[in-house]
Amino acid sequence: MFLFICNIIVPLLFVIYNIVYYFKKKVIYTLKNDDFIIINDDFYKIQLIVSCVNAISVSILLFAWQKYSFSFGLFLFIAVFWSFNYLIKVIAAWKDTIR
Repeated sequence: MFLFICNIIVPLLFVIYNIVYYFKKKVIYTLKNDDFIIINDDFYKIQLIVSCVNAISVSILLFAWQKYSFSFGLFLFIAVFWSFNYLIKVIAAWKDTIR
């Protein structure tokens, strides 16, 4: 049951959260900053795509962590999750959708 909750429900909730924020044209909580200015609405599409890839990656990572009992699993989970969130900023800056 714990496997199902962690590997399926949590990433699915994150995807739903990102879809809602995509349609509301809002920045997800991990990227909110007062200096963050969105120039182009393409940012929201980038945010949605990268966040969905993030949710899938986290789900795979959680499954591997539970199956192989990584001792550094929590660190890897945090690193992957936050890396994808900062990747959104990098891609958006590269595509000139934020300032």
